[in-house]
Amino acid sequence: MIPAYVLVESAEKAVYRIEGLKPFSSYIIAVSCILSFGHWSDWSMETTGTTLESAPSRPPDICYHMETVNKQGPHHLMLMWKALDVYDAHGHILGYQVSYTQTKHPFLSVTTNTTDLKVVLLVTEDELEVTVVAYNSAGGSPYSHLKIDLSLHQTLPSVRRLWVNSEDDRLVLHWDVGHISLPVSEVANEWATDAAHPTSSHWKRVNGSTRSTVLKDHLQPGTTYRINVYPISNQLCGPPKSIFANLEYGTLLGAVGMHVVDVTKNTVTVQWEWQRKEVHPKVLRYRVILRLGEIQVESIPVWPEVWQHTFFKLRANTGYSVNLLAETSNDNISREIIPIKTHIFEHNEIMLIIVLLTLGLGVFLILSRTVYKTYFFPNIANPGASVVGRWLLESHHEKNRVKNVLKLEEFLVTDLSGENGFVELGQERPPVREDGIFNPGSSHSTLNIKHIFIPQNTEFIENTSKSNRENRDSSLMFNNVAHIENGQGIHVENCQGSLLPESTQIQCNFDYIKNKHTLEK
Repeated sequence: MIPAYVLVESAEKAVYRIEGLKPFSSYIIAVSCILSFGHWSDWSMETTGTTLESAPSRPPDICYHMETVNKQGPHHLMLMWKALDVYDAHGHILGYQVSYTQTKHPFLSVTTNTTDLKVVLLVTEDELEVTVVAYNSAGGSPYSHLKIDLSLHQTLPSVRRLWVNSEDDRLVLHWDVGHISLPVSEVANEWATDAAHPTSSHWKRVNGSTRSTVLKDHLQPGTTYRINVYPISNQLCGPPKSIFANLEYGTLLGAVGMHVVDVTKNTVTVQWEWQRKEVHPKVLRYRVILRLGEIQVESIPVWPEVWQHTFFKLRANTGYSVNLLAETSNDNISREIIPIKTHIFEHNEIMLIIVLLTLGLGVFLILSRTVYKTYFFPNIANPGASVVGRWLLESHHEKNRVKNVLKLEEFLVTDLSGENGFVELGQERPPVREDGIFNPGSSHSTLNIKHIFIPQNTEFIENTSKSNRENRDSSLMFNNVAHIENGQGIHVENCQGSLLPESTQIQCNFDYIKNKHTLEK
């Protein structure tokens, strides 16, 4: 601590040396004197003196950001450091010396000099050791060491919602760090002229909790500046977020070309583009507004990194309008208004309805085909596929089939009573089946006889069992089929009767009867 004044007791000395002053610092000096007694004189005219520079006393604080171009290629290593305070710089900082060494090859070192507060190096190794030295005319600062292992590299996202407003002769920056897992200790702001090779950049650092700052130094009217904002967390820094601005209009960007990209039952998605504009009104911010008629449903601010937005929880089959609005200090300028109507059904609901209708139509066609076939194309039995039909067509049945003929004219009929006997065939009413349907194919006739004598000659009865022949005197059996070949067309089937002394009726079933004929002896 230098005292405010120093008492010099020896008046013979015309020179006095003040020790302990800070390097590269200005001091104001004045002299007052007093005799051995009396009062002090007035102070002399003040003079200013500046101490010489000395080597910086502190190393610069370094942070880095690694950007990988591709997995097989080299890496872009950005190193950034904070300018030394004037009390630590001890003079004008002339530049910075940056060296990096590969851990696997410690004897291979690469050195570069720069006057800026950042440098981008092209490296190929994953493990590096970096040193940075700030130097002035008196010497260099202590080394700032940084060990980097790219295999354990963490990333810090860039800031968002960056916007610049122009106020008189200064620029007001606004940003947001968002939700970052690492704590943001500082935010670095860099601005330089928008040229292919800017001569120098200017820097300003603020606390990590700050969300805005004012730039008022090194700004010229009519000049466009490129502004970069870096989040910093200790030795790690995020990538820069850039924006163009000038003192006349602020941010030189505008949102244009808004259009609808998707509409569903309950959502609407709109999209727009950002274009650089050199001349336009001072826009404080842009907004996208959703309206239902005259009612404002939702309003959101949009920033240069946002080019699309989706509105949720909308009504189905309802008309809305989307408005792109530019807010200025005097008025709001409506850029574009787009009418939109939400759908009645979602896409998946439409697909479900189509699938269900298709399945229902398929089931209906299958069932209707069966019904139509039953009514209009009934199934006809195929005799060839019938078990009974195949059994009847077998050859052994053909061999066993025998025609049985009853020759009535060779019958010997004897009138035992001494009178002429006769056989009378008469047709009765055809039988009716149980279901009430008339059966024209069969008829029932009565054979009236008084007495029939059948000779012992069995050649008149064919295909008759032995037991029947032995009992022919007691009974008369007509089995299978009997046929009368006298041309009268009488076909007799299944006749059965008994030989009785009196007139007896024999029941016979006839297929058809052409006439009625009386058979005599």
